[in-house]
Amino acid sequence: MRDYEVLYIVRADLDDDKVQDAVKRVNTLIERSGGTIERTNLWGKRKLAYEVKHQKEGAYVLQDFQLEPNRVPELESSLKITEEVLRHLVVRKPEKAAPVTAVAPPPAEVVLAPVVADSENAAGAVRRDREEET
Repeated sequence: MRDYEVLYIVRADLDDDKVQDAVKRVNTLIERSGGTIERTNLWGKRKLAYEVKHQKEGAYVLQDFQLEPNRVPELESSLKITEEVLRHLVVRKPEKAAPVTAVAPPPAEVVLAPVVADSENAAGAVRRDREEET
């Protein structure tokens, strides 16, 4: 079983009890498909970006669940025909990576180079280098 999350929008013209009934209906859809509900998060009513089925607001619900990958299309088709749900999106959550132990970087090498103290000595060193080349 893989981890998924579904975000769906329930019609805003329903009262709170009917929104809870819609959430229970989606829960039973997931459980009938062989999934298990992990967490349900009601975001409340929010304004939609555009009008959907003559609705300007919707109650957003985010649910985390586990389901077999081959059962997801069945769940999506059930959500499409549910009257209370305006829109939905099922997303597979990323696999949980194993914790990586922190490895300290190797110590940096220290290179000691002679430093020229003043600019006259530096200019003289450049002149000597040029004279040696010719």
